[in-house]
Amino acid sequence: MLMGININRSKEWGTKMGEQLKYLTVPEVQKIMLAILADMIKYFNEHNYHYVLTGGSALGAVRHHGFIPWDDDADVALPRVEYERFIREYRPSNSQYELLTPYNTENWLYAYARVSDTQTQASGKWAMVNNGVYVDVFPIDAVPKSKTGQKMAYYRMKYLDVMRNSTRRIAISKQEPGWWLKPLLIKYAQRHTTGWWVQRMDKLAQKMNQQQGNRSNIYSLYIVQGLNRTRENFPLSIYQQRQQVPFESLTVYIPAASQVYLTQMYDNWQALPPKNKQKTHARFYYKGVEVHD
Repeated sequence: MLMGININRSKEWGTKMGEQLKYLTVPEVQKIMLAILADMIKYFNEHNYHYVLTGGSALGAVRHHGFIPWDDDADVALPRVEYERFIREYRPSNSQYELLTPYNTENWLYAYARVSDTQTQASGKWAMVNNGVYVDVFPIDAVPKSKTGQKMAYYRMKYLDVMRNSTRRIAISKQEPGWWLKPLLIKYAQRHTTGWWVQRMDKLAQKMNQQQGNRSNIYSLYIVQGLNRTRENFPLSIYQQRQQVPFESLTVYIPAASQVYLTQMYDNWQALPPKNKQKTHARFYYKGVEVHD
């Protein structure tokens, strides 16, 4: 069992005393994600979007022909211009889903978009979460061509992302490196709201794309480099050239050079990780469904 330090916040997250949430199983979460993804892909195909599945979703498509068995999120990327059009114009065909972005969602905690199921809620153990089962949507942005420039760009985004994430922390695990310093970091970050840091991340990504778009042929999911470092920095052709593959009951696009992409992302991606590395991102439950002691 992980030991941790609780952080006092104005809003409590979790269960009330004497109540237990009935959490969804991973297959139940994946069923909802697949339905969201199907709605998005139908929209993409009808409106000529050039999306690709990325990260663990691309890995799942190649290795499992669907979701990684323990995965509970899905990742989609769009060229910056199409991403901005998507967040302006997309309206889910199912009223159960909603598009969450820094522009249309009060107190949104992320610098990118999510399409979320409104009947479910994520339960955050270490940080606030304000969405249900979801599919992430990222912009593909230009980054510097040189390795030195890429490192400098990474550290700029990493700093903002650490600040953003610190503002949403509700507990600290004593297994975290430097955990004793985290309360000071959180206090420093909370000089501003989460949304303030999110806006600066978004502005940095847009500015980087504008500056580098005519100089560099290297593109990335820059907005999430705080998490993924520079592993998603690729020549633009990796994101532009696509192939269709089966994904559960759907047909989806992933990078055509999938082996190049997955090897840079995950190294020995064909092998399953050990059991202790097969982790989910969150736990989800249906709103209003509680089990009382």
